[in-house]
Amino acid sequence: MWVKICGITRYEDALAACGYGADAVGFVLTRSRRRADPDLVGSWIHDIRGVEKVGVFTDEAPEYIADISKRLGLDTVQLHAPLTPAHRMLLDDFRIIAALKGAEPGPEPALIPEDFPCRVLLDPSMGTGRSGDWRRLGIPFILAGGLTPENVGQAIAQAGPFGVDVSSGVETAPGIKDREKIRKFIHEAKQEAKK
Repeated sequence: MWVKICGITRYEDALAACGYGADAVGFVLTRSRRRADPDLVGSWIHDIRGVEKVGVFTDEAPEYIADISKRLGLDTVQLHAPLTPAHRMLLDDFRIIAALKGAEPGPEPALIPEDFPCRVLLDPSMGTGRSGDWRRLGIPFILAGGLTPENVGQAIAQAGPFGVDVSSGVETAPGIKDREKIRKFIHEAKQEAKK
């Protein structure tokens, strides 16, 4: 089970996520209460090793996304906006995660061109932290939205994603993570995946 701890703003939270076995850490680099300051994060992000580093964006220009992602040494760009031909430039240097809101009856295919290689993240809340309808899709996907250490096992059992993504569910305040919640979330997700 691939686990991403998103909304990282502090070095100690990134270290905790890595130490407890997260597969990825996410940095929100768009308008958000959890926005990571690129200058502050840039002072330590290169010290974080062994996990996938993901930058979260919305409608920023692909050139801006590429520039800041290269500067921070990110591996992956997560886009909460429809993919356009202009986004293809990002494929030269980064893996892509395309965030979709709904899945009726499947992921919004018009938002992802057929020849655009990416992973799909299903977040019915689109960053608000509210949980949606946990259901199985006909494709591999990452589940996000309203997940907590207490419900992630149930969400995995119901939806069968290949990965889960959490932010507010492991926080004490926006952008401030709780080490014990991170530990418990990762443990519960990995344990459920073994069943």
